Amino acid sequence: MTAAAAAALRTGAAILRSLSGESACQIHAHAVKLGVLPSCLHLCSALVKSYAASGRLAAARHLFDEIPSPDVPLWNTLVSSCARSGNPHHAFLTASSMVRAGSRPNVVSVTSLLSACARLRSSVHGRELHGYAVRNLAVLDFPLLNALVDMYGRCKRLADARRVFIGIGSMKSMVSWTCMINACCENGQPIEALKVFKEMTLAGFKVDDVTLLAVITACTMLDCRSELGKWVDKYANENGFLENTRVANALIHMHGKMGRVKRSCDIFDSINVRSVVSWTAIIQSLAVQGHGVAALVRFSQMLRQGFQPDEIVFLSVINACGHSKLVNEGRQLFKSMVEEYHITPWMEHYGSMVDLLCKAGMLEEAFEFVLAMPVRPDPVIWRVLTGACRDQGNAILARKVIDHVIDLEPDYEGNYVLASNLYAANQDWSRVLDARMEMGVWKKTSRCTTAMSYVEVNVEENAENLPSTNDAY
Repeated sequence: MTAAAAAALRTGAAILRSLSGESACQIHAHAVKLGVLPSCLHLCSALVKSYAASGRLAAARHLFDEIPSPDVPLWNTLVSSCARSGNPHHAFLTASSMVRAGSRPNVVSVTSLLSACARLRSSVHGRELHGYAVRNLAVLDFPLLNALVDMYGRCKRLADARRVFIGIGSMKSMVSWTCMINACCENGQPIEALKVFKEMTLAGFKVDDVTLLAVITACTMLDCRSELGKWVDKYANENGFLENTRVANALIHMHGKMGRVKRSCDIFDSINVRSVVSWTAIIQSLAVQGHGVAALVRFSQMLRQGFQPDEIVFLSVINACGHSKLVNEGRQLFKSMVEEYHITPWMEHYGSMVDLLCKAGMLEEAFEFVLAMPVRPDPVIWRVLTGACRDQGNAILARKVIDHVIDLEPDYEGNYVLASNLYAANQDWSRVLDARMEMGVWKKTSRCTTAMSYVEVNVEENAENLPSTNDAY
């Protein structure tokens, strides 16, 4: 390579063009041969970003460590790469190294670290960063303020997120509004999220796909308000958002949860470029509404089209078998997941298999399945099995199971309530008394909190606070 070519490689534009045509490793090797590393910080920064983006964080760090005097922008490149990686806590370790090396974190550093806090759900570090920014940075720019809203929202500090959001004032961007909508959804406040959305539209902002995804999330959480779901579907359809696979996937999930399986299928069939998430969404939609055979058909189509099923897909399709009592199919799927696809089952997979066998009335096999699990069953699995024994009148097996449950979780009051109810159903009053006595010993009281449930019958109660389905946004 000529000296002129080497000089061109030093410019940022040439670096980016080269990286788009060749792998980072090849560019790195050429740069080493030319002797332009580690003095060319632009190239080092581009390589660090490329390595981190491809998941090779160790290679990025190794290259970075060869640079004798990295400047603050280069430190920020590494901090940002770590924050976006699968191990965001590395961003804090890098920031500590940055400070020890004498470089002071700036607004870009703090913004990246706030992103790491959001991913880690660490409000302690987030509040410390907020304090550092207020004390040490001359200006808190919009990316940093938006990152604060996002971080507080994900860390379940909605009041703090709202305070920062209000403090942005009239300079809010689309990102600001979307962060606040997501913060409300993260904290189980879908009505509040839709209020923020309405304020955004009244302020003249045009909805983009990211904001629409946040609104769909809020509508999905309010599954009793079907008109909202229909409105957001209509809005997405009329404005071309169904061409966005992520939006289409979210709508499939929303309609499936609301029981509109046909609409879920229609949207799925209209997707030009499907992802594994698309297949998972349609299988889940069919599963929760009891269409087990249809879910299996979709799963077979997915495999024929070359998609590799993951843990979530298998969990969804096994659940579909449970809803439709397709025992043999469920067994085969579980076996295929382990033996053919070499996927280690989660506790949820085991629980779904136990639930499937219980619903099919195969309690003894369910009990044997639990005993044979290579991992320790969690209390939920034992309680599912106990409840099935009670409901199906298998008192002998129920007593075996309840003994396991109490041995596993002796301090949990609900286990003694379950045992008491189980024995009462079989009119075994002496065992009822024993269970209540044991509960009193463990809890220092025989009184239990009364369980309560309710059904919402007047969905118009907060209607004035929601976007009207007739509003033209």
